[in-house]
Amino acid sequence: MRLADSLARRLALLVSVGIGAIWLLAVLAMALVLRLEMNEMQDLELREAARLFLPSLSREHEADLARTESFRLPPDPRVGDELLVFLLLDRDNRVLMVSSGAEQAELPKEPPHPGFIDTATHRFYSTGFNDQGYAVAFGSPLEERGEAYRDSLTAFLLPMLALLPLAYLLTGWISRIALSPLDTLRREIQRRGETSLAPLGAGGQPRELRIITAALNRFMIRLAQTLEGERAFATNAAHELRTPVAAALAQIQRARAQATAPEVQEHLDRAADEIRRMSRLVARLLQLARAEAGIGTADTAQDLGRLLRFTVEERRHGAGADGRLRLSLPDAPVFGRIDPDAFAIVAGNLIDNALQHSPPGSPVDVVLDAAGTLAVTNDGPPVPPEVLARLTDRHSRSGGGSGFGLGLYVSELIAKQAGGSLSLASPAPGRGGGFEARLNLPGA
Repeated sequence: MRLADSLARRLALLVSVGIGAIWLLAVLAMALVLRLEMNEMQDLELREAARLFLPSLSREHEADLARTESFRLPPDPRVGDELLVFLLLDRDNRVLMVSSGAEQAELPKEPPHPGFIDTATHRFYSTGFNDQGYAVAFGSPLEERGEAYRDSLTAFLLPMLALLPLAYLLTGWISRIALSPLDTLRREIQRRGETSLAPLGAGGQPRELRIITAALNRFMIRLAQTLEGERAFATNAAHELRTPVAAALAQIQRARAQATAPEVQEHLDRAADEIRRMSRLVARLLQLARAEAGIGTADTAQDLGRLLRFTVEERRHGAGADGRLRLSLPDAPVFGRIDPDAFAIVAGNLIDNALQHSPPGSPVDVVLDAAGTLAVTNDGPPVPPEVLARLTDRHSRSGGGSGFGLGLYVSELIAKQAGGSLSLASPAPGRGGGFEARLNLPGA
């Protein structure tokens, strides 16, 4: 899932990045403080060891004054390479005593003076000269100091690293909880139908989301007013046009009956065809206005077989049907939850579409099964897949036909309103060609 796909994921990731930046600064500061504190603690230990051992080493040397050469302590088998190195020196910077392991250490070359001296291998602390004229220099390996610092820093970083994924998971969980009102609003919008533009409830929403909901409600009110105006115009225009269109067709048919000249009759026949086409367009506009108003929903189940029988009988008496329709109904009644006028519109559109786009005289099969699925099948060449995918779009026509591109669009719109679906197939199932429209409706 990409960052932009989820607001909760985006918020969790950005917050985690911010926490990571703060974490990194905290780790750097902690590493610096840890190094300073460890050096300070080790320097303190080195200084106290030098001060404590100076009297003992002085007495040891005084007891062996008979020796004329520098005294070297025997190796200590209990310790390894990390043994502290110490030197007993006099005021002439002569080494009177030296510890084992000093061979691997680079010793300070300056005369002893109170304070710290760093060499390539060790950090030394030199005391001042005591009353006997002796001073001691204690040194700790720099490698040991670095290893101790690295071990301490690693022990600190490992649990701190585990905090980063935990912080991401925690911020993700917090983000989902914080954005849950947004998911509630999304689900409410998804539950609405395509024609539902009622205002959304803003109760219990955070202030920022209430502002968005209010803006969305104002937009839906304006959109509903615009759509209602368009539907009212289409409905009124279609109603107003039906009467003059019918009157014009009647006048043309009367003139056609009275005309004697063949060329006049031909012109009148063309005019009558155009008037009939206009009448079909008016009917489609009325269907579109009713479909966009949400005609498909119904509270009670309807007998689909009875409605389909009436629709087919009406089409059988129309022009171009002339016995081509073959109706098949189950023996028992089939009920579906859809408005009866809406079902008649869908069934009529599918039948008209099959009659118009099939070869003249070829049969059109209208089949309703016991599950409430209506299938209308006709012969003809297969429809290309890219054309088939667009047939339910508004004003989409197959092969540049004489239709208006509204029948299948209105049918699919009503099917969705009723909770069903409209599927198209070409070639028709079980055939080498043809076309099938299948209306799937939920049962009673």
